[in-house]
Amino acid sequence: MTRQEQLSARFITHLLHTAKGRAHVLNQLADAEDSDEVRIFEILLSKVDDPQLAKMIGRHMADEKRHAEMFRECVARQGVAPGPVPEHLKLLPRLDRRLGGLLDREITDGKGIMQAYVLLQVIEERAVTQFAMFEPVFERFDPLTARVLAEIGRDEVRHLKYCHAIARRYAPSAHELAQTLEKYRTVEALAFAETSLENLKYTVALGLVEMNPLELLLYRGISEVAARTGGNRTRFFGDAPERVDTTLAMAA
Repeated sequence: MTRQEQLSARFITHLLHTAKGRAHVLNQLADAEDSDEVRIFEILLSKVDDPQLAKMIGRHMADEKRHAEMFRECVARQGVAPGPVPEHLKLLPRLDRRLGGLLDREITDGKGIMQAYVLLQVIEERAVTQFAMFEPVFERFDPLTARVLAEIGRDEVRHLKYCHAIARRYAPSAHELAQTLEKYRTVEALAFAETSLENLKYTVALGLVEMNPLELLLYRGISEVAARTGGNRTRFFGDAPERVDTTLAMAA
């Protein structure tokens, strides 16, 4: 394990050690599953006229709403009310801005559907990676939540298969799909790094995490570099292997 990975693991452990820290993370996960992803599904459902696709979108959306409720139950079990997630800690709005307001564009053809599902794919990829990082730490402090994360993580892997199938079906060409996926992954990595740095500042300011001052300084330095340069992404289902970026701990 690299020094960066060690610092990331220690940050996660310190953050999830307290009920306030766990409530903060779980509250963000609930918000991302509900308000963020559901917004994309609602846009898609208002535009598509394919009954089979609409049915799949509806099923996917229902899963995400169920996940949000599962996470909120986990938040309630911590005995802490974290309040609304601040806007500057949300990933999707930041990602959407970096993509030029993708969610405000009218979907008029297959390319628009492809773009929406590629956006969902990169969000789901991040979720799978983050859940795998959080689960063993939650197992130490809140085993029930660890089981919830494992269950939802399995659903998200299945959702990635939906994203692959639908994006492939509606893509104008395999080349354009590959280009779009590469671009969105790159943009998401940068947006995630920026959001993670904001999370770091927020959790430290609120006293949600306590680390050795030198380690915290090193970790902040790593986070600031990542926020300027982005990070590597995990690829799934037959894509070429790529290093997992574990330098940043917070899910957006």
